[in-house]
Amino acid sequence: MRYAIIGSRKAGQALATAFARKGLEVAIASRRPAEALAPVAKAIGQTIIPESLQDAVKADIIVLAIPLGTQKDVAKAAESWQGKIVIDVTNAYGVSPEELGNLHSSVSIKWSHRVREVRTRIFALAVLIAGFATSIAVPAGLQAQEPPENIVITPYITSPLEGDPSRVVRLTTVLVPAGGATPFHRHPGDQWEMVQEGEITYTVKGEEPKVLKAGDAIYIPRGTVHRNQNLSGQPVRTVELMIVDKDKPHTEPVN
Repeated sequence: MRYAIIGSRKAGQALATAFARKGLEVAIASRRPAEALAPVAKAIGQTIIPESLQDAVKADIIVLAIPLGTQKDVAKAAESWQGKIVIDVTNAYGVSPEELGNLHSSVSIKWSHRVREVRTRIFALAVLIAGFATSIAVPAGLQAQEPPENIVITPYITSPLEGDPSRVVRLTTVLVPAGGATPFHRHPGDQWEMVQEGEITYTVKGEEPKVLKAGDAIYIPRGTVHRNQNLSGQPVRTVELMIVDKDKPHTEPVN
């Protein structure tokens, strides 16, 4: 799994510092040449790698910390955005509705949904996430929940939901071995799941199973009782985004 931060200003450097503190390797890039970013990367830490924009957009998870209006240049740098996770930390405060295409905004969080809708038009094949003040950590309440045997859950990012301190945003990858499965369960929040490698059988209790293949994504509303089964004979890896209640176990088994 490769990570990249696009943007080398204050937000990009703050995110890179969070990665460095956890010893995680991440590329940092901008529209400037990689060598121009070398002093910035060196000052932050050994795990921060300066790269060209063209190389950075090859990463699996990309954080956009760029000025509004430069997204088209970034979009053109990649041959395909299929299956990538794009985390958008761009602040649209002070930007006119005309500049955002007169799209509707969100009043529930400070971060504007307009930005996400604009990004969705440009990065149409990517999974798009909005977040801010990101930290690489796992809340204690989420750590306490053990995954089923042989299923490996790797947390990458957690962040308070801007404007709602009672919830957190959590990004993880889940590796399910051949024959592995979760019991029926539900979450205290919304979940978005994308298959990165292999295929998984997803079942909502009382409904017909669905087979999700690499590149497929599904939205799982709060409280939905569901399970995942790997019936393919090969390991499967998924990327999961959850917005859940703070300090609660993120999974509740259901008989």
